[in-house]
Amino acid sequence: MDHMRSWYRRRDTTLGSWLSLRTELWLYGLRDPELLPMLADRERRSRAALTQALEQGFAARSVAPPAPVEFLALVVHALGDGLSIQRVISPEDSDIDTVANAVELLMRSWSALARNPGPTDEAPRPSPGRPTAEGRTPPTEKPEKNP
Repeated sequence: MDHMRSWYRRRDTTLGSWLSLRTELWLYGLRDPELLPMLADRERRSRAALTQALEQGFAARSVAPPAPVEFLALVVHALGDGLSIQRVISPEDSDIDTVANAVELLMRSWSALARNPGPTDEAPRPSPGRPTAEGRTPPTEKPEKNP
């Protein structure tokens, strides 16, 4: 957590520029699909680093993660992206440690889940968009249309 907090603090000094560059690359990739594999590789490497950090965090707490660590890293990565956008758009609503504080809260929550598993007779729920054992993709809730 200390290393991550330090990284986010250093990045905060150039957050607007970093986010602008990342957005431009993403938009360029949408216009030139040949670039997307390179961008995807960069994202995978970032998530791999997060996966390693989360594994170390769970090991330090002597708990097993409550879900695949790669999925938890994807959640952390997306959360970091979203909170970074919010920090640039509305800095008065967040501080330099917002992302690190959110990840720390998630780690405490995930660790508590690992220590206090739910009833064992309940079947695990598939993730939306992921096929079930029967090969079906569970439906996602659709918002009600306005009349």
